[in-house]
Amino acid sequence: MKYLPVYILLVFLIHFSSEDANAQSTENLLKQMRSEVVEKIDGKEFYIHTIKRGQTLYMISKAYGVEVSDLIRENPWVKEGIKADQKLRILVAGQKSAEPNDTRQGSGQKGDDRTAGKTPDPGKASTTKPPDSVVIAELPCGSDPALKKATYKVALMLPLFLGDVENINTENPDPKIIETSRSFQFLPFYEGFRMALDSLEKMGLKIKLYVYDVDKDTSKTKQILRKPEMKSMNIIFGLLYQRNFQIVAEFAKRNKIAVVNPVSERSDLVNGNPFVFKVQPSKKVKLAEVAGFMSRTYNHDHIIIVRNGQYSDRDAPDQLKKECEELGLKVRVVDGQEAAITDLSKEIENCLIIFTDNTAYAFDLTRRLFELRNEYKLTLVGLPDWSVMEGLESEYLVALKTHMVAASFIDYNDIGVQKFVSGYQSVYQADPELLGFQGFDVAFYFLSALNKYGANFQRCLSDLQLNSMQTHFDFRQSKGNGFENQHWMVYKYENYRLVKVN
Repeated sequence: MKYLPVYILLVFLIHFSSEDANAQSTENLLKQMRSEVVEKIDGKEFYIHTIKRGQTLYMISKAYGVEVSDLIRENPWVKEGIKADQKLRILVAGQKSAEPNDTRQGSGQKGDDRTAGKTPDPGKASTTKPPDSVVIAELPCGSDPALKKATYKVALMLPLFLGDVENINTENPDPKIIETSRSFQFLPFYEGFRMALDSLEKMGLKIKLYVYDVDKDTSKTKQILRKPEMKSMNIIFGLLYQRNFQIVAEFAKRNKIAVVNPVSERSDLVNGNPFVFKVQPSKKVKLAEVAGFMSRTYNHDHIIIVRNGQYSDRDAPDQLKKECEELGLKVRVVDGQEAAITDLSKEIENCLIIFTDNTAYAFDLTRRLFELRNEYKLTLVGLPDWSVMEGLESEYLVALKTHMVAASFIDYNDIGVQKFVSGYQSVYQADPELLGFQGFDVAFYFLSALNKYGANFQRCLSDLQLNSMQTHFDFRQSKGNGFENQHWMVYKYENYRLVKVN
């Protein structure tokens, strides 16, 4: 049902073009979507648009001649999805949009009187009409047949070190050599990628896959890019060393080809190149993700940010406090265990966000809080990388409802994960590693985008919602740069199981 309005729009176009050449155009159809209700909010005029069943953010943006990013900026709640009868506020042309950190966005999420989710005050409403002329640059996502291809050309560039295979006895392989061989290091990514491709081909997608062995030798990378087929690729996946990826990214930019980096955390990969997609989220966006999670889950609780004096990033706790306050949360930053315990409340839930990368400190703090569990209601959030700490006591973590944050998390109780594991074992006679899950998720996501939207899929990713196994994809683009996934996984201990919560 999500894409129903696209089909309706196409039916209108076909009908009116055959019945009456002078009938309504696409522009006229979009004009009919516009609201004539205008409300003044904080000194600015906004159209108040009531969402109709089947409308998408992209269609609404085209109706008013604005960008989808402008809609999201004025209505942050739409990132969670839109529904019929909800209301959007859309800035009237000629006025400056809200800044990204405008605090009224946070209050809008809370549902105060200024949010577009509320019914406008009839006394404030006017009948100012939207401008008659709106430039319709592109058809709605997925409806332009010119962007679709019968077969898509896909390049997968991996450091497979195939030259090393000559030294492996394939008749009677030594398990130790296989474990340490460079040739097998990134092979699971290809195996997961191949499984996704097989699944999509069964659904009708036709792909011509080119696999290239690209190691640290940059001259080899340049030689591959000179191959005649490279300029005609629709997308390039590059699990490459840093310098090699830079070379491939520049090539992709010159030839306007989307290039995906599945594993690097470096934020500068997207700088100045709108064709780069960085799958791994940067640590700089982790705090914003945590703050958003706290706002949705613990906004009425007693939130304490605990700063360990030995933690290297002294600014991180204050940065998180700022992110939380911008979302309307009341938080306190305290130094050390004693201050945290003294600040606990016996009246409401205490949510402690612990900043430490010292396992001994984390163990000692969780032990002390575990002893207080019958006196206080306690929830812990461990930052920055408690997910990789070894030696923490599971009983403490479960009792304290401990949450952790990571770039990826695999729930082996999930039916989709179990199905993938079974299929992987059947094909490759091995258990999938994280790279195998990543290969499947990345291939399935981007190749599905090609299938749905065609070669110019970049602008449509906000409409693409797919269930992935080890992460969620939320790509955002800053002006002049590429796309970076913003999502961090949050999971918790529950009944001695790890459970995904976002």
